[in-house]
Amino acid sequence: MSREKRVRTRLGWRWLTALGLALSLLTGIVVSDSAKAQNIAKPANASATSALSKYAWDLTAAAERGRFDSLTERREETNRAIEILSSPHKNNPVVLSDSPAVRDLVASGVARRIAKGDVPEALQGKRLFKLNLEALFHDSKTAGELVNNISAILSEVSQSDSKIILLVDPLQSLMGPSAAFDGAASAMLRDAIKNGDVQCFGASTDIAFQENVASDESLAPLFAGVQMQEVADASQQTEDSAQANATKTNAEKFVGDKVSADLRELVDSRNAPARVKAILQVNDTNSQALRARLAEYGVNVEAQMPQFGTLALDLPTKAIEKIANSSSTNYLSLDRPINGLGHVEETTGDEAMLAQPGNSLLDGSAIGVAILDSGVSTKQKSLAGRIVYSRDFTGEGTTEDPYGHGTFVASMVAGKHGSYGGIATGANLVNFRVLNSQGTGTLSALLGALDAVMSNRTTYNIRVVNMSLGTTAVDSYKNDPLCRAVRRLVDAGIVVVAAAGNDGKDLLHPKLYGRIHSPGNEPSAITVGASNTFGTDARHDDGVTTYSSRGPTRSYWKDLKGVKHYDNLLKPDMVAPGNKIIGAAAPGNALLQLNPGLLVGNATTANGKGNMRLSGTSVSAPIVAGAVAVLLEANPSLSPNLVKMILMYTAQPLAKFNTLEQGAGELNLEGAVRLAKLVRTDLSSSTRVGSPLLTSAPPTPQSTIAGQTFSWSQGVLFKYDWAKGPELVTRYQGVYGLGVLLSDGVLLSDGVLVADTKQLSSGVLVSDNIMLSNGITMGDGVVLMSNGVLLADGVLVSDGVLIADGVLVSDGVLVADGVLVSDGVLVADSSREATGDNTICMPEE
Repeated sequence: MSREKRVRTRLGWRWLTALGLALSLLTGIVVSDSAKAQNIAKPANASATSALSKYAWDLTAAAERGRFDSLTERREETNRAIEILSSPHKNNPVVLSDSPAVRDLVASGVARRIAKGDVPEALQGKRLFKLNLEALFHDSKTAGELVNNISAILSEVSQSDSKIILLVDPLQSLMGPSAAFDGAASAMLRDAIKNGDVQCFGASTDIAFQENVASDESLAPLFAGVQMQEVADASQQTEDSAQANATKTNAEKFVGDKVSADLRELVDSRNAPARVKAILQVNDTNSQALRARLAEYGVNVEAQMPQFGTLALDLPTKAIEKIANSSSTNYLSLDRPINGLGHVEETTGDEAMLAQPGNSLLDGSAIGVAILDSGVSTKQKSLAGRIVYSRDFTGEGTTEDPYGHGTFVASMVAGKHGSYGGIATGANLVNFRVLNSQGTGTLSALLGALDAVMSNRTTYNIRVVNMSLGTTAVDSYKNDPLCRAVRRLVDAGIVVVAAAGNDGKDLLHPKLYGRIHSPGNEPSAITVGASNTFGTDARHDDGVTTYSSRGPTRSYWKDLKGVKHYDNLLKPDMVAPGNKIIGAAAPGNALLQLNPGLLVGNATTANGKGNMRLSGTSVSAPIVAGAVAVLLEANPSLSPNLVKMILMYTAQPLAKFNTLEQGAGELNLEGAVRLAKLVRTDLSSSTRVGSPLLTSAPPTPQSTIAGQTFSWSQGVLFKYDWAKGPELVTRYQGVYGLGVLLSDGVLLSDGVLVADTKQLSSGVLVSDNIMLSNGITMGDGVVLMSNGVLLADGVLVSDGVLIADGVLVSDGVLVADGVLVSDGVLVADSSREATGDNTICMPEE
């Protein structure tokens, strides 16, 4: 993936406004130049460069040419908009949604219905034009110029004999107190609408509409809101909302400076932009006092994620300190870019699991798995019938997968196609598209998708979230908005699986440590690295790929003296196959166009049956996510922490690889299901620590896969420790409940780590070492280093070499201070996804 700047300098607020609006105008229902406004009912003497043709797109003309035929129609909202448009009074609808793409779908649906004549008589022959706000603001440097340009547009509209409906998105850009140039054109537009000279089709977020239009006595009587169905559904889930409220308080407190290090560095730089995009975490997203304060500072609230107490802002750089100093705000950080990180059934133990008595039907049926990626293609045959809900957060107006990453990832979970099937072929996929057609996205879009997961988890039984994507881990997990959102989901009972990243090496160093991506640095997530199967089903030769990101986590927070305090958590939690794996290819996807050698066989992808080969931790993560779905089908009562414990306890340690490379070891689905089925289903918050965990004797801690028998790891990772002992599976531990971390069972007392007897039974042994596996169990391996080293901020070992296990590099490079952080560049993973390690490939059919 090409490197991109997080933040580009923008000149003046008008350019910022234009660029922000262009996200929906240019990446939503983009109409080609040939489909731009063609002024119907244009006077004979009108010039070819009329205001309407210059500043608007004729969506009806585009619909007539079939430009919107491939889009999924929002039928209910489209019907409501048409009903309002055809009514005699208050006939100006406003589509309310945080997603510009969703708003565009309704607009395109209305244009298509008008083009087909499938509308009431009052709308017959009308045309829907969408204002090109980017061009309008570009040519309107002053309030007077804006008024003149709007006046020219309205003049042409009035000459069309009321045949033109004007679409304004967002409505508040031209109407209300927050409109451009202090609402210079608002009164003129209001009067034109009131007098019937123009009919307006508006679009906005619910919050912006309430603050700028519905609260204005002169504007409110003119407009009728069209609420999106997913918002209505969420508001009706009373039980769901009650549970959400119960999980709103994150036990992890914010620490240190309230402004992220990279945002401060950006603000302090010589070329600091006038405005920036940022994520603000607050106590109450609906606080009127907070909203008033933000408005006073010139801040635009672009989206809100109320489940996580998070707001996406466009704000003046000079307002950052004022916002951070407010008692109602918790943490302010950049809206960072997000990138995708890039034989299975046999080698993971899926086949061995299905062969066990009573397991033949275990395929993740009825378990909802949310795929947050570049979309999932409905045209891919191996995923037919598995997608139950889709929603776009990129602004491109589609939930398909032009990039190709998300469809491949989804096939690792639920694909049905010969030897290349997923782990949980019966799972229901919830497709939340957060990466665009180039495979990139924003943190705010990802947070919006996670908020939607929380709102829709009951409706679609979402028990698992897969994120084969990430961004550089800068903020400590205690402050990082993405990590805190993940923690909320886990506390609500959802298992979150995250890719570790593909930064295990670079051109100069064969091994790098400390490159775990966010949200993989969140302790409650299951962070997955990539193993190499060398194309064989047997696991005796398996190892960790060279590119799989290694721990410890090097995200940090700064105290008031500017001293960095690193998290230094033991990650990843485990590994799964991720080198040269074959999966589903979305038809005509960009990854294949850029790397045609990834295509498997000579077939094309046009028929929806094509396959491709990818490598990376983004391949490994959904394999684990599919395994989680199977575990939850086998025992629906499992909490996220129990799922995590079971997966680590039954994992196979890989010989000669240390804890920071492989976590507890490689995924072993056979052993995990065997253990999960024995866990009691009546566990609750009142279950006493030390009570029996299983319904019968514990299983033998061994599995046989592809003819090879191996021992389980028989332990779990905490933040800084390796815990082991049979009581992990024979006795209930307090850390298996909701609202806690597995690592909460260990306390730091006078610099020494000790077990918390209120959370762990006496039979759980906590080790103070990072170990090198000898292939039997992690606990039997060679001690690599003391965990006490991780607890100390500062230099790790000798600030250059981690014993004889590879190059650590200096701390400054390890977290890329002044390189990856300050210049906003994400690590390019596409080459590793394409090439992987130069070893034997997964065999073709």
